[in-house]
Order: sequence, then C-alpha cells, then structure tokens
Amino acid sequence: MGQKHQFDTIGELLEALSPYISARALARICGMSESQMLQYKAGIKKISPKNIARINENLRTFADEISGYTLMGA
Repeated sequence: MGQKHQFDTIGELLEALSPYISARALARICGMSESQMLQYKAGIKKISPKNIARINENLRTFADEISGYTLMGA
C-alpha cells in the first residue's frame, strides 16, 4: 500500500491532487456540487464532519476502482 497523506483543509487536499484531479472532478467523485466544493476550498463554507467522511469514503472508492484499470497496447 502507498504512503498515506493527511490534510487539514480541502484546499490542501486539492493542491496535492491538482496534477491529477480538479475541484470539479473531486466534487463529481464525491457526489457534491462544484460550487460547494469551491466554497470549501476557499474557506467560505466550513466543511462538516459528515462531508469529510463522505469525501474520504468516495476518494477510497475511486482509488480502488481506478487501481484495477489497465491499458493494453495493441
């Protein structure tokens, strides 16, 4: 298993994910609106413990799903 990373804010998480996943993509993965995710990122809205758990669960599910993807060359 890879190294675990923990972040205190959505902004820090999105910065770490930025080479791979945008705020829009993370919102879609987590079943949230993009505007809600951007409000969390900007610190305009405080994220609830329920939504932190939701994001963590959906990130793990997404990581598990894509870990099984393989491109087979022709």
